[in-house]
Amino acid sequence: MKVFKNVVIFIGVLFAIFLSYLGGVILFAAIFDYKPENVENVKICEKATGVLNKNTLTIFDWNIGYAGLGKDMDFFLDGGKNAIVPSKLVGEYLNGILEVLREKRADIYLFQEIDVKSWRTHYVNQLEFLKQIGDYDIAFAYNYKVLFVPVPYLNPMGKVEAGLATFSKYKIDEAKRYSLPGEYSWPTKLFQLDRCLLLTRIRTLNNKELVLLNIHPSAYDKGGVLREKQLKFIMKLAKNEYEKGNYVVIGGDWNSEFYSEKLFGYTEEKPEAYIKLPELFKLNGWKWGISKNAPTNRSISAPYVKGETFVTVIDGFYVSPNIEILEVENLDLGFEYSDHNPVVMKIMLK
Repeated sequence: MKVFKNVVIFIGVLFAIFLSYLGGVILFAAIFDYKPENVENVKICEKATGVLNKNTLTIFDWNIGYAGLGKDMDFFLDGGKNAIVPSKLVGEYLNGILEVLREKRADIYLFQEIDVKSWRTHYVNQLEFLKQIGDYDIAFAYNYKVLFVPVPYLNPMGKVEAGLATFSKYKIDEAKRYSLPGEYSWPTKLFQLDRCLLLTRIRTLNNKELVLLNIHPSAYDKGGVLREKQLKFIMKLAKNEYEKGNYVVIGGDWNSEFYSEKLFGYTEEKPEAYIKLPELFKLNGWKWGISKNAPTNRSISAPYVKGETFVTVIDGFYVSPNIEILEVENLDLGFEYSDHNPVVMKIMLK
């Protein structure tokens, strides 16, 4: 009986310590919670030397998965085990990403999930690393800024600073961060992403503007409730810009499937988080810059195995009626460096 009583006391003490730890973490997160304004100006790193003096452009979109979700990795929120990426893999994935970008030259790059100061990727500033691709104007907006993420409990993700970046060979005249509507319930929202879009403006020769919306709506959103609010906001903003006479390109990781049919071979059961992009977000005369030639995203419940891992298409573009899409290609990299494959689109401004 005495042994049993001691065990109960020991468990009670451990439980009390855990509750104290958890309460302290939540209080700490609440005090230092990142609270951006609804609209914020974004500082532009000015290195581009050219002006947009042509009407054909190549735009390259890639969620690089913070150089931590290549083919060898899984992720704990998707049923895997890992939150922290081995430093060796971060280096390998980053070098591979840079090699692809140098090989596939583009006028404009849209990136999602770039770590700039995160424990999970050993504080490597990936934005600075990617500047090696050349002289581009660069705009960066945070969408994840938490001093300490306490999960998974035995090996927590810790500090995360990450976001979206747009690189342009031509001078960016303005960049703004727009907060997207909707958030998770408290206290989960303290440790989740603050979803946003990054809007950049590039003046064209006919005195119009090429407006780029770099997007990454919510994931882990059961039923797509948050995504619906966010996509409505994105489409309204895009429509308003087009009605001003501008060229508008929306690009990024939509976190929604573009095709309902099974396009590629896999044996894994489709994860619940994947939902079809709702039809109601279509705008009159706008065109999708998407392709079925290769998948753009994989499940990260386990390391990638071709033919087994669930794959789909959730990355691409949506362009205004005054833009002609010349070509769209999903680059089949076998998810070597990220859980996403890039999408390259060639367009003509009418």
